[in-house]
Amino acid sequence: MTLGLCLYVLYTSSGLALLPIGLIKTAPSISNPTLRANTAQQLETNQERQRQLEGRCGGNPDLLSSKDRRELDTLSREERTLIRRQRLVEESQGDSRGWLMRVWFKIEAIFRPFKLLGGILLLLIAFVVWVSMLLTAIDKAKNSICKHRCGYILGHVNIFNPVNWTLVQSAKVFPVDYAIFTALVLLLFCSSVVGVTVVGIRFLWIRLFQIRKGHTSPQALLLATSMLMLMTLALNYSISMLVAPQYATFGPQTFCDRESWTPLGQPDCSNSKELIKPCSELADNPAAKRVCTPSVVSTFLNRITLNFPFFGVVFFWAQFFFLGEYLSFPALDS
Repeated sequence: MTLGLCLYVLYTSSGLALLPIGLIKTAPSISNPTLRANTAQQLETNQERQRQLEGRCGGNPDLLSSKDRRELDTLSREERTLIRRQRLVEESQGDSRGWLMRVWFKIEAIFRPFKLLGGILLLLIAFVVWVSMLLTAIDKAKNSICKHRCGYILGHVNIFNPVNWTLVQSAKVFPVDYAIFTALVLLLFCSSVVGVTVVGIRFLWIRLFQIRKGHTSPQALLLATSMLMLMTLALNYSISMLVAPQYATFGPQTFCDRESWTPLGQPDCSNSKELIKPCSELADNPAAKRVCTPSVVSTFLNRITLNFPFFGVVFFWAQFFFLGEYLSFPALDS
């Protein structure tokens, strides 16, 4: 499980960095009429050379020499550039294709500014998610009651978390919070897929397999499927414990922090709105115990962390490393 959590953070960080950048990149100018033929020839030569290198190692780049591995990495990056250039050439020379393709290329050209705006928006959202995860990790390090002895469980959110606050406030208007939460989950999962595709299957810094269209080995597909299953499992932990802990645990639930006149009665805060407080694990008022109901997923994860605090400690400190590593991932797509 710890491996899955670490892999999730690694590839989600890379995907969150690379997915918006892929949308923000502008199209290069195309002025040479022979560019299409040259690009096709370079792409064919590139792919043929890659097939030769892969034939030497049987799909395992570890068997190649360091020089050949560097050449294979360079050819892979060059192939992505050539494929993108070829697509742009086809868009600019769409007259030789059918009318449907010409209409599609024109629509793509019209909506390219919106694609740029969408990339900027996704970049801002990724930054907000990164900040929220960092703030929650700092909150756990500073305000966790039992620290490493219970896996840095956080009983109450003490530091403002923008994603958590947005979800809690939007929960007051059904179903806005469901829409935001679904979009957040899809963003993290799609970013994970993009991270696996671009980074490839690696052990630390050693690339084992590459994910490429028409060139992915069966072993790479099997490993990628297993990693996506682990990422889906880790997605539940990350959102509940890091991205939006208050929303994932109690949601918008509140309680009246006032003494009750009867043991089983509910206190009245209709005239004292300042005493209405959000639910938390640290609330000592008996009314909170009766009203506040934690979610099933948060209860399940907290019990696992309490019984096996080693996993919580490993993931907690690995979180800081991967949050810092996130800033270097955009260079991988250059």
